[in-house]
Amino acid sequence: MDDREQQRRERAYKIWEDEGRPDGAHDDHWRRAEDQHELAEQESDDVTKVNQEANDEFAKEGDGSENAADIKPPSAISPD
Repeated sequence: MDDREQQRRERAYKIWEDEGRPDGAHDDHWRRAEDQHELAEQESDDVTKVNQEANDEFAKEGDGSENAADIKPPSAISPD
């Protein structure tokens, strides 16, 4: 059994338990578990894509002229 199948089983079981362990609703529980799994995977893919775009944008902006050790935090700069 692969990880995806195991996750689906665990989700279906959780749905079944949350609904008070009713008889005869296993097909609905399996379908809902699959729907939840697909939604979670899509959200994960979306987050990965946004993070990659942010990394790419950050890499374009950074020209390497400032050394991290030379940057002073706002609290160390005197007010005008």
